[in-house]
Amino acid sequence: MSVLAERLRHLREDKGWSQTYVAERLGIKRSSTYANWEYGIRDPDTETLVKLAQIFEVTTDYLTGASDHVQFPPLDELDRKLFQAIRSLNNEDKEYVLGFIQRIKNK
Repeated sequence: MSVLAERLRHLREDKGWSQTYVAERLGIKRSSTYANWEYGIRDPDTETLVKLAQIFEVTTDYLTGASDHVQFPPLDELDRKLFQAIRSLNNEDKEYVLGFIQRIKNK
């Protein structure tokens, strides 16, 4: 399997998205087109690769394997406040907060 295929699958699964959801975000009518990229059967064109990078908030270099560095988007004010609050907690409380967040995400 290609680096691109592996990274597409990994990024999608990390976000909890379906292949159909990603295809819809790209404006693709058939989710099988996106699935072919994840299975390494075909590669997206350059324009679509750029859209994929935007959707997953990574660089095209990361998607294609030219770089292993994941560049995260800048934090907004609320994210900064949450991050600062979590940093001040002990590890036990951090685990509790993480579990709480995961339960919210799985609703």
